[in-house]
Amino acid sequence: MKIVIVGNYNEKKAGANFYATVRKLGNGFTRNGHAVLAYSDRDVARAQSAWGIGRAGPRKANRQLVDIARDFRPDLIVMMHADQIANDTLREIKGLLPDLKVAGVNLDPIFLTENPPRIKRLGDVADITFITTAGDVISQFATPTHRMAFMPNPTDRSVEGLECFARSDQSVDLLCSIGSEKGTPWRADAMRGLKAAVPEARYGFYGIDGKGPVFGAGYFDAIADARMGFNLNRSDEDYLYSSDRLAQFAGNGLLTFVARSSGYGDIFGDDEFAFYDGSEDLAQRLRHFLANDAERRSVAEKGHAKYHALFNERIVARFIVEATFRRHVERDYVWPTKVYGG
Repeated sequence: MKIVIVGNYNEKKAGANFYATVRKLGNGFTRNGHAVLAYSDRDVARAQSAWGIGRAGPRKANRQLVDIARDFRPDLIVMMHADQIANDTLREIKGLLPDLKVAGVNLDPIFLTENPPRIKRLGDVADITFITTAGDVISQFATPTHRMAFMPNPTDRSVEGLECFARSDQSVDLLCSIGSEKGTPWRADAMRGLKAAVPEARYGFYGIDGKGPVFGAGYFDAIADARMGFNLNRSDEDYLYSSDRLAQFAGNGLLTFVARSSGYGDIFGDDEFAFYDGSEDLAQRLRHFLANDAERRSVAEKGHAKYHALFNERIVARFIVEATFRRHVERDYVWPTKVYGG
């Protein structure tokens, strides 16, 4: 097949988001034998509107996507938070290519105020949307012409290539990086509370107390210098929701602390992730692994192997194609594969 992935490749950061999901899915489609064309709608719009004058940038981004569709003739367009692209543009492209399918990929939690309108807006023209939250809650966005399905955050050995479980000489015991304290101050409180409860641990906490978040190669340096990772999401109450931090931590071989309320205990065992119930249990589990490094390495290695085996970029990309085109599922997936609507 021929696939166009429209998303934020964030070229303004000059490669700092080399581990972004949009890039890993592109790798997965390519490794599955598809011809993939990457289109960064925001970068095209930004370049056209360098002086911020009018709407020349969005217009250019939309017209160029139509030209790409006309010249490349894709079978599938994958829209990954491509907010510059108007629904009318996709309708025009579908008019040119009647057999074309449009799939959305949404990586944000449903509880973000701006996310439900984004899902519904794309749902007016997309055939299906894949989202990193599972369960019946996503059925609210399904319609007779728009389906909804869960997808996990993929990992990719060519990106997440570290094996932190193989070492014990790291200078940081527990790593966590959040964007900032704004919006979810409780996350910063949770990090500070853990430091107070387990002061003997060495922490690499970014995004709080004047220490900004870390990106790019510097982020992977921080992962490489850590033994464990704290997968602290904006919420752990939506089934299987997680930011892509989970793929980055587990994929690089950190022992990953995951809230049991997230539901990931349905897929992974206590010998693969460090599951915890609440702040006191979190502190207790951290103390345990500080005192038992051999067990830390064993659990991290098993979690790393299983995450790469079950949630790698090729498997997730294959599921997107199979669900979008209503094809027979070629293998058993460990995550919920129910497709709502349509």
